[in-house]
Parts: sequence; structure tokens; C-alpha cells
Amino acid sequence: MFLWWERKVTMKIRVSLATASLLQLKNYALKANPTTLYFLLSGECKGGCLYCTHRKGYLSRVRWPEFDFEDVKDKIKKTDAKRICIQCPHGEGYIEMLEKIVRAIGNEKPVSVSITAITKEEMKILHDAGVERIGIGLDCATEEIFNRWKKRVPSWNAYMEALTNAKKIFGNVTCHLIIGLGESDEEAIELMKKLSRKGIKIALFAFFRKNVTAVDLSRYRAIQIARYFIEKGEGKFYFDNGKLIEMEIPYFSKEAFITSGCPDCNRPFYNERVTKIYNYPYLLNDEEAYKALKEARKYARIYIASE
Repeated sequence: MFLWWERKVTMKIRVSLATASLLQLKNYALKANPTTLYFLLSGECKGGCLYCTHRKGYLSRVRWPEFDFEDVKDKIKKTDAKRICIQCPHGEGYIEMLEKIVRAIGNEKPVSVSITAITKEEMKILHDAGVERIGIGLDCATEEIFNRWKKRVPSWNAYMEALTNAKKIFGNVTCHLIIGLGESDEEAIELMKKLSRKGIKIALFAFFRKNVTAVDLSRYRAIQIARYFIEKGEGKFYFDNGKLIEMEIPYFSKEAFITSGCPDCNRPFYNERVTKIYNYPYLLNDEEAYKALKEARKYARIYIASE
């Protein structure tokens, strides 16, 4: 006797180009292998976020060709990737699609779902299906910025409630935060502190538009360092009219500049060109790390206790 999710799942799914190459669905040379397998549910997003680049098979700088899910599923277990991430558009019917796909994948690898603010009942469906954690795309540092950019999606309060519910239901939850939407440094850092106190991890993204990463690299480097030590419960931060002017940190870590968010997520070159990396998809060498620190020090004074 077969349960319904053990039957073939006859649907399409989009696969990031790097993941498709890793799964041998496409043949492309990769500058950095993804350590997570990235998928995107096929279909139209009903949200109207003004910064979003979900269009014609693209999301951010990444192309997502479409495949039969069964062809994809059979190849998942053959890779060394450590996690699966399924990105979900906003709209009706996607929770049912996610449930079918996650149950069909089974427990091959831990599964993250990147999603909008959903209800507690929908979260329980995903949790029971086998989703290990969810990442919620709050994206904006304040309610005012949220209302300016995010259209036809649940409210700021619904997103904050969803983050709280996700922490209770999954234990593990990530909040996506985009730097460059008009927030001050103080607003971004205060939000990260608030989330971190609740045990919610932060995934930093750089605002990307018209094929350009539209955030000053020096500013982003300083915010990366702040995020790293906020999640460690360390660091002191000083502001002038909202701008970060100084921080005190106990030591220097290369890990501050690596892609942040769910464990084993490196989303190679999602927001940036290979020639100007914002989130490193690998552990930096010494030269890269000290170049990144030097870049951050162009933006704010950084005192390191161990120096």
C-alpha cells in the first residue's frame, strides 16, 4: 500500500543554474559549487515587492531553468550538497505543492523553505512534512520601509508574528534582511539585535537592481561584521545620526564575510558579480579577509580587542 506522497509527483520545478549543473541536468563551469541545492517553485508570484527580480525564469542574478520534478528528485541523493532550499512565491496553492515535494524528497538532506509570512497552521503542515527550518523574507529593517517596498503581501505585523511562530514551531528560523532599501545603519543593527535576542538567525542580502549591486561595498562589509558579532552576543556599536561610525569587537573573524543565513547555505553570486563579491560563498583566504576588513574600515572605525 502506497501513501499519496510516495507516488510520482508530476509537476515542474525550477532549479538554480549552479544547482542544475551540480545535479548534471546542465553542463556549466562553476566558480564555486553550491553547498545547498536551490529550487524555486514554478508559478507566478502574486506579491508586488518593488525590489523583486522574479521574472522570466530569473530571481536576482540567478537563472532558474525548469525541469520535471521526478528527474530532479532522482539526482538529489547523488550530490555532496548538505541542504535543500526551496524558494516559494507568494500566492495560493504553494503550501500544498511544498508539502508534496518535501514528502517526496524524504529525509535525504535537511530542507529549508524560503517563504513569505504564512499562518501557524501552514507552518505546521510544512513541519509535519519534514521541513527543518524556514526563512522568512521580511527584507526591510523598519515598518515604514516595508510599506514603501512590499506590496500585495501580508503586513509588517504579520511578518513579525510569523517569525515568532516559526521559532516556536520549527525551533530554527532565519529572517532575510536586504541592505540598501533606505534603512539607516542603526535601524538595520537594531533589527538584527531584536531578532538575535529571539534566537532568529539573519540572512544578509545586498540590494540588487538593473544588474548592479546597489549598495556601497564598504558599508556592506561593516554591516556584515556587525551581524556576525550580534549573533555571537558581542560587539558595541556607535552611531551619528543613524550612521555607524564606530564598533568595538573582541577579535577578527573571516567568517563575518561568508554568506549568512541557514547552515550550509552559500548561494554563490546571488547578489553580485564574480569580480566584486559581497557574500563570499567559501572561506576567505588571508588576503581576501584583510582586504574585506580594510574595506569595512573605510566606512567606520573598527577597534579589535585582540589586535
